[in-house]
Amino acid sequence: MRSAFWSLVLVCAVSGCQRRWVEETDSAGLRVLHTERRSGGDGTARVVLKVEEGETALLATASVPRPLLVHVRSVIDPDGTEVFASEEWNLNPLSKTNAGFIASTSSLNWPINLDDLPLRPGRWTLELGVLDAEIEPASAVVQVDALLKSDPDLSAGRVSVAVVYTGSLGDDPALTGAIEQAQEAWTEMLAPLSLAVSFEGFDFEGTGLRSPVFGEEDAYIDIASSTGLRQVNVVLSDTITDFADAYGLAGDIPGPLVPTPRSGVQISTLLAAGPDGEFSDGEIRLLAETMAHEVGHFLGLFHPVEADWSAWDVLSDTKHCNNERGCVETLGDNLMFPFPLCAGSGASVQCLTQDVITDEQAAVLHRYTGTE
Repeated sequence: MRSAFWSLVLVCAVSGCQRRWVEETDSAGLRVLHTERRSGGDGTARVVLKVEEGETALLATASVPRPLLVHVRSVIDPDGTEVFASEEWNLNPLSKTNAGFIASTSSLNWPINLDDLPLRPGRWTLELGVLDAEIEPASAVVQVDALLKSDPDLSAGRVSVAVVYTGSLGDDPALTGAIEQAQEAWTEMLAPLSLAVSFEGFDFEGTGLRSPVFGEEDAYIDIASSTGLRQVNVVLSDTITDFADAYGLAGDIPGPLVPTPRSGVQISTLLAAGPDGEFSDGEIRLLAETMAHEVGHFLGLFHPVEADWSAWDVLSDTKHCNNERGCVETLGDNLMFPFPLCAGSGASVQCLTQDVITDEQAAVLHRYTGTE
């Protein structure tokens, strides 16, 4: 567990004793730093991170013990420019990141999209806000993890996926065969983006997992502690216990790579197999799109339009629409459309292929720190 990384030197200052950043030695191609900060009476904790020459993307994750909550309030670059402010985005109908919303674990990737100021060498400041269960400012220790990648080409890369079979699902040849075919379709889907996908299988004994959405399922800590640091964990369960009607859910937008209760994507295999429990070609295709969709969330993508047609992603090349008919016509074939578009019943169900990924959506995927 991460306690092995904390051989820290205490630094006492006016604001109290603080801990230095400690670098993890097994970094999987990333520079990985850990520290702790205690928030003041106003709930504010600040961390200063030195970005080195050649580093192009940062994934910062802040965690507090439940029922406390934390969020990223702002990010300031070496020139003193506030490149991210939660108050600008939390009430905005354009979605950019979930980092500004309170949760027990909050992650921010920078840069997010093509319009963002790049990560540059120098001292970056992250301001975090900590709240108690009554949503009042709280003084508490915040664990902060910073992952930085050096990638001079943010137009090509690879996403590593850990496919995690819970319980005995890995012993079902029909399921494993369907997953293999879905992986092939997923790989073909991302190939035009110069984005490869690699897969590695894992087994996890636990069953009845809740979703990673609320950060209340500690099984994702154990799973992420067993898989690779840069792997996105796609956890296969019979059902998603707290969202029985959901095909799949992502832990966050973007999701954390270090072990936390939100470090993964969960997929319902029973819903994916359909009413007869046998995977048709169409159901395998839908399974591929569902996994790619949820991992897209984990890497930072939002729905181009939400299902109430009144909120959109921040990207300029996903056209705005404001009603179901118009949104289906303009965005229905996009990978990140909020739901599948299917017609018919039983074995005759047909779903629209949803595999379009725009240039700006692809740029978000490439900028995620976990993308190699």
